[in-house]
Amino acid sequence: MGMSDAVVGERDDTTEVVRSIVNQIAGTEVDPELSFFDLGLDSIQLMDICNQINERYGEVIDLFLLFENPTIGECAEVIRAHQSG
Repeated sequence: MGMSDAVVGERDDTTEVVRSIVNQIAGTEVDPELSFFDLGLDSIQLMDICNQINERYGEVIDLFLLFENPTIGECAEVIRAHQSG
């Protein structure tokens, strides 16, 4: 496994964790390309997403960042950026 494979693996793992959290809170399998708002999630559900992500990764995201990065992929990018420094 090369360095790029490790980065892709980390990207996929983080994205899948976020996707799993969002699916659980939404109560259904969600399209990862849609924004949380297009999915019909409310502010309480977004707060639950923040809390579960922070339980998993430490204090990496808040509601404001979630509003600025409202898709599963964007949210996962914020987590990876925080972890890398």
